[in-house]
Amino acid sequence: MFRKIWKSITSVYLLYELNTCIYMLDPWEKRFVNAFIFAILGLLIFSSYTFLPGYTRKLVNAFLPAHSALADLDLDHQRSMELNIH
Repeated sequence: MFRKIWKSITSVYLLYELNTCIYMLDPWEKRFVNAFIFAILGLLIFSSYTFLPGYTRKLVNAFLPAHSALADLDLDHQRSMELNIH
């Protein structure tokens, strides 16, 4: 079971390396490029949640069940915005 999961993860990572052409870089260059890509991805997720909360809430609710912990966070965020508490 664990080997199947590990094989699946390694094959997805190999496809990621092949599609982004980072398979030919040195190990330190791979770490740098991966850190840059994940930093950009993290900033994109953070800014979309911060500046587009209504649209992001709809997107999260589309992929997660309605009774999730994120729904409570969204309600708290919405209440603080209504009361102008930042």
